[in-house]
Amino acid sequence: MRSRFFLSLFALAVTACGPERLEKTEADLVEAVAEASARGDTATLWLYIEVPFAYDRVYIAGPRTPAAQIEAAMKSDAWMPELTRGIENADHFHLLLFETRGKLIPATLLRSVADIDPALTGKMYGPEDARFSVRKAPGAAAPTLTALQATAAPAASAPE
Repeated sequence: MRSRFFLSLFALAVTACGPERLEKTEADLVEAVAEASARGDTATLWLYIEVPFAYDRVYIAGPRTPAAQIEAAMKSDAWMPELTRGIENADHFHLLLFETRGKLIPATLLRSVADIDPALTGKMYGPEDARFSVRKAPGAAAPTLTALQATAAPAASAPE
């Protein structure tokens, strides 16, 4: 009886984020990176605009991030080890773990689509902070998401 309860709870949690929602989120990220990359030097990717739902915060895990590290960062009752999508043993993707209204929604971003600067991984971002530059180095197979450069204030004119 108890195992049936946990199975039902797991099924409910999985359907809450649903495969369609995950596929749309991942497809939206791929499209957003491609569009930003096509814009060139002015390319900015703002996750809040690109994913099909509002979120409270997002954790970005790099390849081979231990599940325990992700769990500790999320500090959520909705945590399930399956949410890591196997990243602890994989080199080919990054994991973006969105928290929205207490639910966790994982999305992968393949490194063949975009790499994420290691300085950005292992951190939590709010919707207003999850803005990144998309840069493609000459000869690189895929663009890289980097920290958004702060715009410099115009220089004060010298007194005449």
